[in-house]
Amino acid sequence: MNQFSRLCKPMLFLFAAGCSSEGGTNTPIPPDTTQAVNTPVPTPIPASEPTTTRSSDAVVTQGPDSRPQPDAGPTLAPFENVDAPTVLLNIGEFSDGPVWSAQEGALFFTTPLGNGALYRMRPDGVTMKVRDGVAAQGSAPIGTTVDSMGNLLMVQARQIASMNPSLDAGADAPIVIANGYADLTGAARAFDTLNDAVISANGTIYATDPGYFTAPTTNRIYRITKTGAVSVVEEFNDIPRPNGIALSPDGKSLYVGFSVPAEGTKPFIRMYAVNDDGTLGQHAVFTEFDIGSEPDGIEVDQAGNVYVASKLGITAFSSNGKNIGRLTLADTPTGMAFGGSDLKTMYITTQGTNVYSVKVNVAGIVQ
Repeated sequence: MNQFSRLCKPMLFLFAAGCSSEGGTNTPIPPDTTQAVNTPVPTPIPASEPTTTRSSDAVVTQGPDSRPQPDAGPTLAPFENVDAPTVLLNIGEFSDGPVWSAQEGALFFTTPLGNGALYRMRPDGVTMKVRDGVAAQGSAPIGTTVDSMGNLLMVQARQIASMNPSLDAGADAPIVIANGYADLTGAARAFDTLNDAVISANGTIYATDPGYFTAPTTNRIYRITKTGAVSVVEEFNDIPRPNGIALSPDGKSLYVGFSVPAEGTKPFIRMYAVNDDGTLGQHAVFTEFDIGSEPDGIEVDQAGNVYVASKLGITAFSSNGKNIGRLTLADTPTGMAFGGSDLKTMYITTQGTNVYSVKVNVAGIVQ
């Protein structure tokens, strides 16, 4: 997930060694019903030529997707004829890391800058701070995901921790799942700056680490087994900045966004094959973005369509990488999550102060 363009984040986080979490206080925040503001359509990324329609205050671009969409509702492009996104909440700061909890019937998201915090928001926009982070201890919440048991996993700067989503502030501290890895010599190393994670049906966690505080810059993708064993599955020294991450509906493909690759290189989404044992196999470029667009959070729907947040908005791709629509809004999106009883409400966190929601045509996956 891209913070301010993520290159600004190192200046805003101040971490020291060690990992822990502290409870915060219940802070109700009233919903904001302000409408999104119309913004110009950015230059499309190289792809098919979608049509453009205006819907209330937002701009929606769409193109037909002839691929069947079983078990995901009507065979419409994801953003075809949708209403404009609306501001559900003005949180007052940069937000990120959204995920839907079916157990709680609520959205969880983070405010990752500074000490950071974890929030819970009901569908009506009523919001409560659940937990504060501690930047100096590396526990600032950045991303979130949920496991098959409904537990909430917080991706903090230097650790991944699990907690019961029904626990309010002041409850037991989250359980740390992982806070480092072993290098090639077997020496224990701390995570640098974890960014995002996704968990498979068998409990394997895949996490990105853009290495914002490493000099020279080193970036990694980790695999964490359900027993807590951590391995480095990819390591980069050319500053590709692995960022958003998501799994396909069948769990056989892993999508990873690289927001700031080598100078002069376009940002891209890479698709890895996931082997039966959870290791990663061959990979290929799924799609590219314009230089400077900085792809951020990634989500997938039940039809296999892939959604990417970037400075261009929310772009939808079919499973073969074809651009099938884009949603733009006043603020730069950082991430999105499908929620609601039918999983067709898309919640969008942003670099601005607003959290948006919009009803889409295809049901999503919670991950």
